[in-house]
Amino acid sequence: MREFEWAVIGSGVAGIVSAEILTREGHNTVLIERNEKLASETTRDFHEWIHTGSLYTLIPDNLTTLKFILGAVDDILEYYNSYTGMNLIPTEAGLKIDHNKNGWFDDNRIHFKYRIKDRKITFPWLIGVARSIWLIEKVKQHDWLRRRAGVLDPFKINYREILKLTKTLIQHKEDYFDLETPDFTTISRNLLRDLINTSIENGLQVSLSNQFIKYEKGEQGYLVHCKKESFRAKNIVLALGANLSDFVESEVKTTYAPLAVVNNIKNVTNSFVELDYYPKNCINIITKGNSIGLIGGISFSDKEKCDSYMDDVIRKHKKYNPDMQVLNRYIGIKSEITVKNQPRNYLYHILEVESNVWGIIPGKFTLGFSIAPEFYRRVYKKNPRKSFKTFSNDGKYDELVSNTVWFDVSKNQK
Repeated sequence: MREFEWAVIGSGVAGIVSAEILTREGHNTVLIERNEKLASETTRDFHEWIHTGSLYTLIPDNLTTLKFILGAVDDILEYYNSYTGMNLIPTEAGLKIDHNKNGWFDDNRIHFKYRIKDRKITFPWLIGVARSIWLIEKVKQHDWLRRRAGVLDPFKINYREILKLTKTLIQHKEDYFDLETPDFTTISRNLLRDLINTSIENGLQVSLSNQFIKYEKGEQGYLVHCKKESFRAKNIVLALGANLSDFVESEVKTTYAPLAVVNNIKNVTNSFVELDYYPKNCINIITKGNSIGLIGGISFSDKEKCDSYMDDVIRKHKKYNPDMQVLNRYIGIKSEITVKNQPRNYLYHILEVESNVWGIIPGKFTLGFSIAPEFYRRVYKKNPRKSFKTFSNDGKYDELVSNTVWFDVSKNQK
């Protein structure tokens, strides 16, 4: 068996960022993946939406989630700025995005369309929308230069302003109140390929099509048993998604998200989310350029409900884009793990399963950039380095990382 200091099992965003931060610091690491390519499950299916906290302004959680989301973006700026593709520019009032053809992020801002029609007597909804709008405007003016993610004083609710906004919503004459948020999209494959490219150049070994079976304690560390090739490792990272529940006391909630890749989207179409008091009315589209879009909405615990809901989503989107064509429909699977005595996984969990074995559960793709430095801190009691040599993706390792579903579908269509 080959021997490593670290074995990282699973290559979603959690596994890739963990392997990158370990190899960044010179630790001999192997990344083990059961599929033929890396990032070929959840990160392949979904929207590539980078959250800055906008969606969570509708959650009455004392701004806890907003604080962690802002902290995640802070960590992107602080710990990934050595990458040339990391094209976020912090300012005193919001984030700018440099137009870099190999950049990680796209200046594709996501609009929120709050339903107002027939909701003006639903006061809890109107007040919640007013609060959300007020908080989003604060996020848009957030001071990223001073890295104030943990300071929530600017976000303390001003009830007088909330009431003014509620009055504005009551007087609003259109069906929806449209607000451009500071959220934007990522070109996730540029990002992940840069991380993998740098990790491999720093010594990462990648083992694909190699199903993890189990690990067991050995004389000097652990034996990591897999179907194709097994390894010895002093330390293990379990980035197994829902399968982590086999190793920790937790509950797994699986939901099904109906999605469709579409084309013939008007060039003027913004990425948007329609938000309503009744979740079943919520729909969204993330535009991908070249008239391509990815549409969806809510998730279901009952898979059988997905088809009829997607029929309705398509019908609603055709009001905006009558010539829209559906290229492919599919169901994305989301697995949320709730660890006993810990809050719901809007954020992330880093768990010491046993001595030198760690479990990592991401909440959102955005939080991967916080989970990796925090994992390193917990293990080594120090911060990872912020400045280091990186290797931009030159195509050498392109085939190791899967494409997104929407990209493959639109490519095959051509």
